[in-house]
Amino acid sequence: MSYFKELQDLEDQGIDLVEVLGQDRHLESPEALQKIVVQLHRNGESLYSELLYYLTYRRFSPEQAESMWRAIMKHKHRMSEALGRRVSFRVAALDHLSARMSVLRNVRLIAKPEFESILSYVNVDEVTAVYNRRYFNETLVHEVRRARRYGNPLSLLIVDIDDFKLVNDAWGHLEGDAVLRRLGRLLRENTRQTDSVCRFGGDEFALLLPEASGAEAYALAERIRRAPSRSGLVPGREEKVRPGPSLVESSGEDAGAEGREASRVLTLSIGGATYPTDCDEAEELVALADQMCLDAKRLGKNRVQMTQGRQGLSRTAE
Repeated sequence: MSYFKELQDLEDQGIDLVEVLGQDRHLESPEALQKIVVQLHRNGESLYSELLYYLTYRRFSPEQAESMWRAIMKHKHRMSEALGRRVSFRVAALDHLSARMSVLRNVRLIAKPEFESILSYVNVDEVTAVYNRRYFNETLVHEVRRARRYGNPLSLLIVDIDDFKLVNDAWGHLEGDAVLRRLGRLLRENTRQTDSVCRFGGDEFALLLPEASGAEAYALAERIRRAPSRSGLVPGREEKVRPGPSLVESSGEDAGAEGREASRVLTLSIGGATYPTDCDEAEELVALADQMCLDAKRLGKNRVQMTQGRQGLSRTAE
């Protein structure tokens, strides 16, 4: 699980680690705090960098973040002494980062529920309920930097629905959207909490897989490729938007040629690449995975196509 999600989970449990490490409140025992910190450090991240990101949604280097955290703590004590009352870490951070360092400008106070609603609107695709391209672009850059810093692999899968145009042509775009929603749910159910499922564009989805090797990404891609036949990813099976027989039940005679073609279980073509095995930069990772997805379609669809090192070798699965 990523730092950000772990911090959210802790907050849901009533443990605000910003408050705890900012010395605004204490856990029931030092051992409880130490256990949480040790667990977080297993992720190989900088604790203060992630805490400041959780607080400000701004990325700072681990060294810069630790220095800023200590400066905020000193500022908090000075403010408390000057005002003659206890000042919280968040208030001290706001004053220090906006007034003294000018890191934050034109700050607005927004309650957490409204802020989360805004984040959902900004980062989540409204059709599929997975992350959108904007979130993907930001997360990709961060994950590549993290992989480079700690020497971990980062894999990317591009998932594309084969012949998706037939669904829209035979059943309309509302049913096409329903299929995209079902695929988004299928992808979330088959990935880890640390993975990011994003709508890449149209009927393409991108899966960012931190600390996943090429072999692990390939195994996941194969599991996803086989999932539609097990879960019944078929147009018209659920979320119907108009009356009439389900495509699953239709013999095809009354649905027309397009209906007969769309009535089969949808298949997926998947392309993938891994940093740093295959490339050095984020843009290269995207370009390679996208090209592998195109190759999977060119080679017959319903398959996984992965790079294998910098020699340009590939693996396929029928």
